[in-house]
Amino acid sequence: MTDTPTAYRPAQIWLHWIVVIGVILQIGFNSAIVAVMDAREAGQAPAATDTTWAWAHVGIGSVILLAVLTRLYLRIRHGVPGHAPGTSPTQARIASLMHNALYALLLAMVVTGMLTWNGIAPLGGLHFALGTALFFAALAHAAAAIFNQFVRKDGTLARMIPALRK
Repeated sequence: MTDTPTAYRPAQIWLHWIVVIGVILQIGFNSAIVAVMDAREAGQAPAATDTTWAWAHVGIGSVILLAVLTRLYLRIRHGVPGHAPGTSPTQARIASLMHNALYALLLAMVVTGMLTWNGIAPLGGLHFALGTALFFAALAHAAAAIFNQFVRKDGTLARMIPALRK
């Protein structure tokens, strides 16, 4: 990869939004998987409805894993656009750090979830803590994108939402 792309590839954009939607859905399925894990720990049978939604949580987590790994592959293979014009070196470092943290948190969430669900390691507490960190990191990421798009007017958000492009 020698040239820096000027825009994200459509697959990169789609995968970004698949991960976003997946993470939002995971929040909704959280109570069901916690109920199943608590029932397992107590030696009881979980409610059938909880089990169904817990499996949805597991399935969506698997989709998130595949989407993140594919995004990382595309990032390495094809690169990503440089930072928006007018971005200071400090802002660029913070943005890069945030993107790396989001990837790391997403991967750590999937790994701790898989290890806990499969009874390999009781990492539910760590999974929850990572989820909290992911929530706030994603919130900061979204706020920065919105700020850059509408206050700095640098086109940041339009890179992931083509409809905003002029």
